[in-house]
Amino acid sequence: MPLNQPVRYRVKTTSGGKKVRLAFVKGTNRVIEAKSLSSGKTHTPAEFRADRARKLKRRMVG
Repeated sequence: MPLNQPVRYRVKTTSGGKKVRLAFVKGTNRVIEAKSLSSGKTHTPAEFRADRARKLKRRMVG
């Protein structure tokens, strides 16, 4: 999926040994996309936004 921002990519190995490609916004340390190189599944920018909203909501509740 093409991203509409200038990004840089890094490949990291998880603790389980799987490789994940991370897309960072240039100039920041914010990950906007993560893709598993073994299965091909992608965690999209919309899913990252939902994760941040969920985390914020949990912080506000308790």
